[in-house]
Amino acid sequence: MRDAAGTDATVPDSKLRARLESSGELQHVVSNLLLPLKVAEFGDRPFQAVVESAGGVRSRVGRVRSTPHIVQRGKGSSTDPDLFKVTLHRRGTASVSQEDGPSREVSAGDVLLLDTTRPYKLVLPKYCDVVVLGLPRELLGAHERTLARRSGMSMSADAGVRSLCATVLTAIGDDLHGMFSSPRGADHLVDALTSLVIGAFADVPIERVEHPSTTLFDTIVAYTLANLRDPDLDIEGVAARHRISKRRVQQVFQAHELTFRAWVRCERLAQIHRDLGDPSLHNLTVAAIAGRWGWSDSGHLARELYKEYGCTPRDLRRATAKGIRPTFNPEP
Repeated sequence: MRDAAGTDATVPDSKLRARLESSGELQHVVSNLLLPLKVAEFGDRPFQAVVESAGGVRSRVGRVRSTPHIVQRGKGSSTDPDLFKVTLHRRGTASVSQEDGPSREVSAGDVLLLDTTRPYKLVLPKYCDVVVLGLPRELLGAHERTLARRSGMSMSADAGVRSLCATVLTAIGDDLHGMFSSPRGADHLVDALTSLVIGAFADVPIERVEHPSTTLFDTIVAYTLANLRDPDLDIEGVAARHRISKRRVQQVFQAHELTFRAWVRCERLAQIHRDLGDPSLHNLTVAAIAGRWGWSDSGHLARELYKEYGCTPRDLRRATAKGIRPTFNPEP
């Protein structure tokens, strides 16, 4: 097992980037990062993973991009770190079961909470991109028992504190070592993350019953917005997620004078349009920004943006470079 610089990655390090070629290597790295875990390959596909980690005594943070695998936590021992494990599933689905409880589905875009003092099994059957955060129990204070009761719960980061929590975890995953380059800054970041996790999970009913005023349209919209970055997002997957037919999804959107496909297209274009006008993202190519929002056909992006906003990616980039806020109008 070698890190990206070619040095030995078997020695525990507060900052690590390693390319792995077996589930045993991944087990070694994540056990050093968090606490003892068992990792096994899933399916016949050759195993590959890239793992990054950072943090220290008050936090353990990592990002795992890997082929399918299974993670299991056993009973543990009194010497194991006492952690809550928070994972943001940026890509790929999963199923989780804790002790002898039922299996729960985790979708791309979901945030999952696990109390590691209780055995669990996490199955990741597809290629995954997961940001992992280990929070010491003592940081949760009076909220520790509340969060323990919500162990094994995953939530779509669709709004409010949940959305903010996922946004911060995404940013950390994108610049893991930079975020934790300063010990003092890392401490403040951990405090902020702890507050976000408490805010995201503490007020969620254990039963997770939908609010009576929440319509099927609202539920599908919230789920889809949380998964816009997934290039595999489609009407079939949305229908399966909500246990309805593809035709039913189409009917729900038709009632609002929309089609599912056209609505997803508009939402993705809106995010791409916003990011192309963001000076902080000037180093990313147009194709990279489009890919961030699940837009795979970059060859037709300029035409689609012009139809929707009356400007091309080049127009947006030029205006932004000059410090001008774009004021283009779409075609009538």
